Amino acid sequence: MVLIAITLASSYFIWTLSQNTVYNDAIRQINLLDSNHLSESVQVQNTTYTVGSASLVSVAAQVQNQGSLSVQFVTLWIRISNSTWTNYNFTGLSNMNLQAGAPYQFNISIIVPGASAGKSYSCASWLMTARGNVVALQKQVSSNIIHSQTTQGIGALAMDFQNFTYYTVTGSTLNNFPNGMSGYVVSSAGKNIAFKVTLTNFALDESNIIIYSSSVFFSIFPTTPQQVRGSYWYIVNVNEQTGAISSTYTDVILPFNVPTAVYFASDHAIKTGLPFTGASAGFTGTSPVNLAFIGTVGGTPFGQNIPFVSIQVNS
Repeated sequence: MVLIAITLASSYFIWTLSQNTVYNDAIRQINLLDSNHLSESVQVQNTTYTVGSASLVSVAAQVQNQGSLSVQFVTLWIRISNSTWTNYNFTGLSNMNLQAGAPYQFNISIIVPGASAGKSYSCASWLMTARGNVVALQKQVSSNIIHSQTTQGIGALAMDFQNFTYYTVTGSTLNNFPNGMSGYVVSSAGKNIAFKVTLTNFALDESNIIIYSSSVFFSIFPTTPQQVRGSYWYIVNVNEQTGAISSTYTDVILPFNVPTAVYFASDHAIKTGLPFTGASAGFTGTSPVNLAFIGTVGGTPFGQNIPFVSIQVNS
């Protein structure tokens, strides 16, 4: 009887220890999930909405993972409304994963029954992550304001001033790609350099804008009284995975209402028989900068100049 009692007590004690271990493991896993959930940090910029035909609503934005963990987006919700009507819809997302620190631009279309092109709407949308966090995209009231202020005011192309970037170039590769450095203060360190600007096409007829190789980024340096000196960088194609600059040029297409990265790095317009060659600043000091674009919009000739920033170039 004593042995039986000891055996039963020992078995119960061991079972109690095993259950306690299972409980502690579960608590640790829950705490880890909570910690990962709280560690997600995503910044959203440049959200735009477009209501097209067949109740198709397009959402475009740039997101950046500012946390230390990768983020997986699984669902996009959108809600649009006016004074008499409201509706919403959602869509599942696949392969929308952001590594720590990585930026991502997207343009997703969702059918929202009842939405009609040409009407004014208040728009809002949200991204859901696999860990259960909700990332709110910026709200916007219609896209008519964008057309009236940008397209009729300064031209069909708008620039993202917050994401103006420069790179040093080794051979034909952008260093520190894709992050680069702020384009407002440039230190060339004797190397060739390149610039990236993010453009959005707001053409009135919503046509694609095609950019030719003669498009150029140029700067003016007031070196001595009544004399100025200039530096310039022509448009190039860049591999978005590796940062490699192509030796040839294919016309860049800017779809309507989609933020698109455009790069400038060549010391001449790239054409047949004239492959890419890197360009340096050449001068130092404070310089106003301009973008001169040549191409087509909807198949007709197009040109626009963007006087947009000033930069400080150091040696």
